[in-house]
Amino acid sequence: MNEPSQQKSLALWVEALGDADPTRLEAAEEALAAAGAAALPHLLRCLDREEERLRLRALLLLSLLADRSATRRIVALLHDPSPRLRQQAAVVLARTPGAATIAALSRLLERESEVLVRLAAVRSLVRMIRTGHDEALRPVLDRLSDPQEDAKVRLAALTAMTWLSVSVEGQSVPDALLTRLCSDPNREVAARAQRMIDSPPKARLKSWAVERLLTDLGAGRLPVWSHAVTLLSRGGGTIVEPVVQAMLAREHDREYVRRCTLVLKSLSSRQLAKLGPYLDVVQQAVPLSALIDVATTAGSRSLQSRLAALVSRLSQEPALDSAHDLRQSAHIALARSGSRLAADDLRRLLEDRAIPLRPELAASIAAIVIRRDLPSLVRAYRRSRGVNRLALRETILELVRREKIRRSVRDLALLEPVERRALLEIIGGLTNGGRRHKPLGGTRIDKTAESLLT
Repeated sequence: MNEPSQQKSLALWVEALGDADPTRLEAAEEALAAAGAAALPHLLRCLDREEERLRLRALLLLSLLADRSATRRIVALLHDPSPRLRQQAAVVLARTPGAATIAALSRLLERESEVLVRLAAVRSLVRMIRTGHDEALRPVLDRLSDPQEDAKVRLAALTAMTWLSVSVEGQSVPDALLTRLCSDPNREVAARAQRMIDSPPKARLKSWAVERLLTDLGAGRLPVWSHAVTLLSRGGGTIVEPVVQAMLAREHDREYVRRCTLVLKSLSSRQLAKLGPYLDVVQQAVPLSALIDVATTAGSRSLQSRLAALVSRLSQEPALDSAHDLRQSAHIALARSGSRLAADDLRRLLEDRAIPLRPELAASIAAIVIRRDLPSLVRAYRRSRGVNRLALRETILELVRREKIRRSVRDLALLEPVERRALLEIIGGLTNGGRRHKPLGGTRIDKTAESLLT
């Protein structure tokens, strides 16, 4: 299906989300979830609609995409007048854990008056604790220690104790907290704390359960596989290797691999450290692309080093399926993490005429390029066209502003005359503080976006 046809089809499925017919509704949810990133803009537009049912269902599907570019929009819904939407938004944010998400849910708990919304926020924070995001512990403990908090919310916060293994001077912190809560004025809280001491619950998944859930992950029905994603996430770091092995066993099943990435993206960077060795050895294009995507989300230094090593491996194995595209994906991941670990290869990539550059790469590297990269950027700009050329132009402008590149002979000496003219075309009309600078070399030529697209 070509892109216009796909977009039209997705728009029709989005409208079907408001349908009262359960069969048609289920078909719409399946189709939009399977579309992945292509459905994202359609679902985000749904959040601005008036129909609450449509917005709620769009939020549910956004949780199955786990795309961090949508997180800010979902966080904004924590201020929505509708309690149901605030509650659903709090639930959905559990799929994109991180400092910003945790802070947003923490602020929600401080101001929210509806018990069910606070309950949803605490449950999401507990899910993040289960997947190794220890910074979510503080707001949960605040709810647990507040005697004025509703018992349902406190009981939800209490479940976080199952996933903690913190000790101070030889004493288990969870055990100490549970012992103190056994004397809590609220009978329900005290009784639950005592039961947790008497019969500590099992915090991790058994191997047979993991195998069953990995099978369910490939189910055709959305409720089955989405529930499997949630339960597998509870395995923490122990689930990384089984999930990656399952991806490799079904390497050509893009939808199954995408569902596996949902599980991995919910884990903390510490738990994802086990992903590193796989970045060194995996050859299959679809799983390797998914691992790069997860590593981008994790943002850990150890995985950045692995990504840099992967860039080097892919540059030496051009015959590998999709090697050039995967190499650029790894560069994008490094750039989004603010890393220049593979800067030398990035310059070679920019100057390689045989490899068409992706616009995402041109846009992503704007924050990490330095003055030394200017010649390579200009050469890439000259050989590019369309959207890619526009993205490179903006990257060069960002570099010029940041590095204060003006009439310096040192900067221009590295460029051939034709490249120097290209640079003049880009930055000839740049202003600073409202004043227009004299153009480099004396001639200002600032082409319009229309001419860049030719």
